[in-house]
Amino acid sequence: MLHSEDADINLVIRQVIDLDMKAVRIKKNVSQRADRILEHTKNKIKANEKNELDGVQELAKQNYHVEISKAKEERQSIIDSMVQELAKTQCRYDEKKDEKALEVLEKLFK
Repeated sequence: MLHSEDADINLVIRQVIDLDMKAVRIKKNVSQRADRILEHTKNKIKANEKNELDGVQELAKQNYHVEISKAKEERQSIIDSMVQELAKTQCRYDEKKDEKALEVLEKLFK
């Protein structure tokens, strides 16, 4: 009878050891899976941040080019209006010069 109880105790001890080893393997697997999930999540966050940053940089670049184009158009508009004003002033100057030249000629030939 004693022999039978020892065998039962040994069986129970082996089962406890097996369960403990199984628990250790499960814990290790869960830990590894958690690490993989964490790494995957970090990579995904980095990718999302990079995409967001790239999008913001592209938008800033587009806005920069739009503002540069507006400034160039405004500059050209100012130059064009100044050229027109200069041409008008030149015409008025030429008219006055012609009038004065005519007056001088008329005075000389009187």
